[in-house]
Amino acid sequence: MKRNCSIAIVLWFVLVGAYFYALRAIPGTGKYFAALATGTVVWMGAALVHGVRYSIRDWRARRRMARGERPRDGDLVAAIGPIHTTFESLQAPFSGRPCVLYSYEIGPQPSGEGRSARDYVGYGMTRCGVRTPYGELALGSFPVLEHFFETEVERGAAAEYLANTQFEELSGIAGVVKSMLSVHTSAPPLRKDWKIGESMTDIGHAQVTEKILAPGDTITAFGRYVAASNAIVSDTHEKGFLRVRRGGDALHVPAIPWNAIGGFFGGLAIIAIANAVFIYLMHHPPQ
Repeated sequence: MKRNCSIAIVLWFVLVGAYFYALRAIPGTGKYFAALATGTVVWMGAALVHGVRYSIRDWRARRRMARGERPRDGDLVAAIGPIHTTFESLQAPFSGRPCVLYSYEIGPQPSGEGRSARDYVGYGMTRCGVRTPYGELALGSFPVLEHFFETEVERGAAAEYLANTQFEELSGIAGVVKSMLSVHTSAPPLRKDWKIGESMTDIGHAQVTEKILAPGDTITAFGRYVAASNAIVSDTHEKGFLRVRRGGDALHVPAIPWNAIGGFFGGLAIIAIANAVFIYLMHHPPQ
C-alpha cells in the first residue's frame, strides 16, 4: 500500500514535469499553472484507469459470494449481509446510539472549500460478524467506512466527553499517519482517543461529527480472508484495507462489471480531453 502511494506521487511529479518541459519555451508564468493543472488532471484520469483492476477484484469477490464458494486462506472476500455484535453493543460517544463501531472527529468549522484540520479523533469497535447466506464471517480489524454519512451531534455531549476522557497526544505528520494506519490493522475490541497537536478549538463553535455502524445494518465488507479465525481483515501490503459499504445484495451480482468499465472509459476520456486542451494551448498560447 505504501509502495503504491509512493509510485502515485512519483507519477504526479513526472507528469507535471513533462508538461512543464513541453511548455518551457512559452513566455510568462501561465505555463506553470498549465503544467500543474494538466499534470494533475491526467494523473486523476490515470488513477481511474488504474482503479479498474480493484473494481474488477471486488466484482469477482462478490460473484464468488453469490455462488456460495468457500473462500481460501488469503483470498479477497466479500461478506454481504446484516452485521451483529458477538457480545455487547457499544454506545456512540456523543449521541449514545447503540453501534458495532464508531468514529468521531472534532475540529474548527470549515472555512470556504476543503476540510479543516481535526483536533480530536477517535475510533471504537466491538467484536462483530456479518451473517451471509452461506455462513458468518467476522470483521477482524477496523474498516475504512465507504459511503457512510457523518452526523453532526450536540456539542454539549462532546464537551462532556472531552472533559472525562484521557486522550493520547499525537504530534508530527509521521506520528499521525502511523497511528491512523495502526487502527486498520488492530483486532477488536478497540478504542482510540487521540488529540492531534495543540488544540485551539472552542468546543462551543466546533464541528463535531460522528459515524456509526449499527447492529442489524446490511453491509458489504471486502477484506483478506483468514481461515484460522474465519475473519476478514486488512492486508495493507496486497489486498488493501478492510472496507465496509452500507447496503448490498449477496445473491444478485451483475454479470458484467459495469462500474469497472465505466471507470476505465471515464479515465481515458479525462486523459484525452486534458491532452487535447493542452495541445490547443501549446499552439494557441494566451496573449
